[in-house]
Amino acid sequence: MEKNQLLKLIYEEIDFVEGEIKEDEIIWKDIFGGENSVSKFDVAFHNNQYAWYETNEVGNDKLKIKINSNFILKWKVPVSSMGFSYGGCRYINFCENFLVVIYADKHRDKLILINTETLNLENVVVLDRVSIVDFKDNRLTIKNRNSENSAFLIRFHQNSFFIEILE
Repeated sequence: MEKNQLLKLIYEEIDFVEGEIKEDEIIWKDIFGGENSVSKFDVAFHNNQYAWYETNEVGNDKLKIKINSNFILKWKVPVSSMGFSYGGCRYINFCENFLVVIYADKHRDKLILINTETLNLENVVVLDRVSIVDFKDNRLTIKNRNSENSAFLIRFHQNSFFIEILE
């Protein structure tokens, strides 16, 4: 599904006071008057499930996954924000039965994996801010841009994953 079509589906799911959908993002104000947004780069689709990362101007970010027509999983992203956002979502994609999300925290990026069947969330690692992410054939490779020797690989299987440190 194209990102613009996905934004339209997400727009219908958002509970907002005033908002608008643009070509590449959704912007709205919540009931407290805080500005929120979802970028087309912060959405993912796989097997009739879709996910989006909502960035909030005061760091009240949320990750949501539309599991089926009757259920949306909502997760308040734990960030050390001190009242503002540090940059939101860095990467979001589905692989097998997992949603892979990298998001910004105060000093580092965090990688989480959510099993969309069991709804288990794994906080896998803490990453440097400048990571290179490569996703191919059920393999996610993450390298530190500032270090040649710092990298790891996650191999996904239907309900499991394995982490391998690369040298």
